[in-house]
Amino acid sequence: MLSVFFILLSLFVLVRSAEIFIDQASALAKKLKVSDFIIGFTVVAFGTSIPELISTIFSAISGHNQLAISNIIGSNITNFCLVLGVIAIFNNFKIRKRDVDINIPFNIVALMAFWALSAYLNFDLNWAAGISLLSVFILLNILSKDYNHLQISHKNYSQFKPLLLLISLAFLIVSGKICIDQIIELSIHFKISETILGYFLLALGTSLPELVTVWMAIKKHDKELGIGNILGSNLFNLLFIIGISTFIHPLDFTAFKIDLFFLTGITLAVYFYAIVGKKYSFSRKEGLGLLFLYLVFVIFQATRI
Repeated sequence: MLSVFFILLSLFVLVRSAEIFIDQASALAKKLKVSDFIIGFTVVAFGTSIPELISTIFSAISGHNQLAISNIIGSNITNFCLVLGVIAIFNNFKIRKRDVDINIPFNIVALMAFWALSAYLNFDLNWAAGISLLSVFILLNILSKDYNHLQISHKNYSQFKPLLLLISLAFLIVSGKICIDQIIELSIHFKISETILGYFLLALGTSLPELVTVWMAIKKHDKELGIGNILGSNLFNLLFIIGISTFIHPLDFTAFKIDLFFLTGITLAVYFYAIVGKKYSFSRKEGLGLLFLYLVFVIFQATRI
């Protein structure tokens, strides 16, 4: 129980530190007179994915392949099914036409590129695969310059405080390390699969920023946010975080082929829901559909325990 407490506490500190860090990093960039687009492209758009980045890097460093991979796949499935699903049930919301025409298809393209690269390398991704994933990530961002929806919500930047930036970075690193170490210890002690913990503990915890951001955006009727934050986060997770992680340790996706099929199917389902029914809207019906898909995923994982 002590391990669970430390995991939850470190996840909370990790998420909160990420919020402060991204806020101060944005303030620093603005102080240096960096353009809003560059701030959005390099800092703000990826803010909600920093917990996934930190936790995946530490998983890769410690050589725990299952935890690193399940964190990313689980976060993306959680973002689409739980975050969008829960919010759609309580708040009918519109989706920007650009999301349907460009950003969701770009997520599909990213998945297809990932599948092609993985199949070519027998699902064992090394640093060369990482370079390819990062290249695809940069290319997709260049092709869709206003893909970063979060820059709009940061017009009023906080005052830059160097000490706060350093402290938040320190807390990010320390809490991320503690979280991964405690999850590994919990897995060993109770003989729980690292994949299960990655999907249903780490992924859920690191997806909290997306849930809060999207919920607040929809409540405030911010059309520039909404699903855009989820799409940007998932693209960042799949291409950037996995790409960076392969430089630390090769990632073997052989045991995760079915899970990747789930993620691909769910991404296609989000696109399908976005274009059928009431155009460019997510209602309770779509939300229940996404939650049902997540339930199927949970049941499937339960059969593998």
